[in-house]
Amino acid sequence: MGVESATTLLPSMHFGRLFGVQPDGKEVFLTTSGKLVCPHGECSSTICFWLAAEKKAREAGLPPPPRGGSRGSSACDCQTTEGLNVKVDASVVVPPTAPDSLFDFLEAAGAELVAVKGRDARRVPHLPGPTFVTAAGRLCCRHGASRRSLIKRQRSSAPSARLPTCKCALAPLPLRAGLKGVRLGKFEKKAVLAPARAENA
Repeated sequence: MGVESATTLLPSMHFGRLFGVQPDGKEVFLTTSGKLVCPHGECSSTICFWLAAEKKAREAGLPPPPRGGSRGSSACDCQTTEGLNVKVDASVVVPPTAPDSLFDFLEAAGAELVAVKGRDARRVPHLPGPTFVTAAGRLCCRHGASRRSLIKRQRSSAPSARLPTCKCALAPLPLRAGLKGVRLGKFEKKAVLAPARAENA
């Protein structure tokens, strides 16, 4: 079984492979960094922190704080960390391998394909908008607008030909996104250097 078929992209933007299933059917995943996480891609310590904060809020008669904070809320609603505190024997269980790029992974998975300004773009699961990533590694809406340009459009009181006209809204990547070391696009961004001029003799 290849990396693409064995590995999945979890809501936290971590790549993981199914490690086991709890008696109640809850799945546990093993990430590329060797950590056990819930189906939403969150580890035991993070869930415990949220549960403690929610209990404290309830006792104070306050609404529970959003999981994930203001930057990239989490889809996790787990109320237990059972199955996440198992010690993984690295000599027996090998973590999944991260893909070369997010675009490569989505392309192999057959994610929705659109053309953005003449370039292929694949839809990123779990992100609202919907959000796409181009082969060049740019995150945008299906019309090609970046999150920054969409925010500028929302804040602008006057129409501008330089701002997007679509009504899309993109959320930021989760603060704990597991894309560290993984390129977004198929192609590595490199500076284009002008050819050296021949020196006069």
